[in-house]
Amino acid sequence: MILKRDEVKGKIEFVDVCFNYPSNPDLKVLKNLNITFEAGSTIGLIGPSGSGKSTIIQLLERYYDPVSGSVKLDGIDLKTLNLTSYRQLVGYVG
Repeated sequence: MILKRDEVKGKIEFVDVCFNYPSNPDLKVLKNLNITFEAGSTIGLIGPSGSGKSTIIQLLERYYDPVSGSVKLDGIDLKTLNLTSYRQLVGYVG
C-alpha cells in the first residue's frame, strides 16, 4: 500500500509491541508496549540507556518490525505500507 502525503494525519500507535534484536534474541527490549502519539503532538522519550528509546524510533522508521504486535500510522499497520514510499513520508508525519 502506498500513502500520499495529503492522506496522512500522523497518529502513531504501538499496539502490544514486543521486540528483541535478532543479534540478541534472549533480551526483550520492548514487552507489550501500548502507546499512542496523537497527530500534531510533540513528545519526548526519556529513560536510561537500554530502555528502548532508540528501538521505538527504529520500529517507527521500519528499520525493524516488531516480533509481535503492530505499529500503526493512522490505523494502518506499517508492515502493509510500501517501505520506500513510507520512508519518504516519515519526515512529514506528525
